[in-house]
Amino acid sequence: MLKILHTSDWHLGANFETFSREADHREFFRWLKETIERESVDVLVVAGDIFDQAAPSAEAQRLYYGLLHDLADSPLSQVVVVGGNHDSAARLEAPRELLSHFRVHVVGGGISSDPASLLPCLCPIPGKSGGIDAMILAVPYVHEWRLGYRLDEGVDPAAAAPMNDCFRRLYFELANLGEAKGDGAPLVATGHLAATGGEKGDAPAEIHRVGTLGGLSPDIFDPRLFYVALGHIHRRYRVGRTRAFYSGSPIALTVKEGLSPRSVNLVTLGGEEPVVLRREISGTRRVLEIRGNLDDVRDQIASLEWNSKLPPLVTVFVETAAHAGLTQEILDFASALPRPVTVASVARFTPGSAVEEGASDRTRPCLADLTPTDVFRLLCESRQEDASELLPAFESLLEEEGQP
Repeated sequence: MLKILHTSDWHLGANFETFSREADHREFFRWLKETIERESVDVLVVAGDIFDQAAPSAEAQRLYYGLLHDLADSPLSQVVVVGGNHDSAARLEAPRELLSHFRVHVVGGGISSDPASLLPCLCPIPGKSGGIDAMILAVPYVHEWRLGYRLDEGVDPAAAAPMNDCFRRLYFELANLGEAKGDGAPLVATGHLAATGGEKGDAPAEIHRVGTLGGLSPDIFDPRLFYVALGHIHRRYRVGRTRAFYSGSPIALTVKEGLSPRSVNLVTLGGEEPVVLRREISGTRRVLEIRGNLDDVRDQIASLEWNSKLPPLVTVFVETAAHAGLTQEILDFASALPRPVTVASVARFTPGSAVEEGASDRTRPCLADLTPTDVFRLLCESRQEDASELLPAFESLLEEEGQP
């Protein structure tokens, strides 16, 4: 029996509005270490987006390496970390040789249609009595152009079929390698991508072609894969009827994410099918929105209750006309309560107004959800330039800089 804890999308260094989430990540890491110990976990798999930015702050890196240091004394036999679209592949892989001495296997990027590029993905999990208990196929975020497929701008979404073929071939080749090197051990893969087939039948946000193509097909995952640990989507679900699962993000990064509990997947190998259990993360703080007139807002803030160590993180919208000093008034009120509430932002709106004053334009895509290539495309679009002619040169520059 082998136990794997699957998590993803930590986004270390992230803010809510302008409020740092460092304390939230520290609480999650405390829970994670306790859970690994309590559940006798053998392998920790982190399926991408370790950091929120390609150039993370010193504080975010200190959190990450501090956790890896602490896990070196845990019962874990292996930690597997893969890069996401928010991570710098080169930055993640820079200390790879050093981390390998602490049983940490890192694959930041570098995957292509060249079979030799797949060899670093292989991470055998040694058995306690010899042999191999599992073969991890550590697949990071992979842009489709690295697999030999480029989509011209304006192409019908039906053209997604060749792109699905590229990823299907990738997992097929990896399964072949895993079988050849794994001595019959179960194959466990990772991925940082958007796959359709959610519990509610809705397609998640695109990752490879924002606004052009939907998620990848569930059948890209080779049937020989015993479990696929996915990242990128911040909610937990199973991909269709496959053995591929998202774990979701461990902390709520938006108000919408705050509506559902945060969790990780605890996966047990050893039978004919993997046993996948949800472990809800305890102690996570609430992230919520409060709106109404000034009296309503005060009442709602004052009536908030919580059991977490950290107080709720609140964004406030007040229905009022021009009101000098409104933000400070709300902040002072929330901080003076017997149990102070953390207000991340305050904005006002007037009845019937389309846009709240002081609030960000929520109709635009969030920069944190876009890859550098996505931003480049949107920039070209805003300048009415043909991105298809410029993209190859831009992506070559990204490759030189070590960006995924």
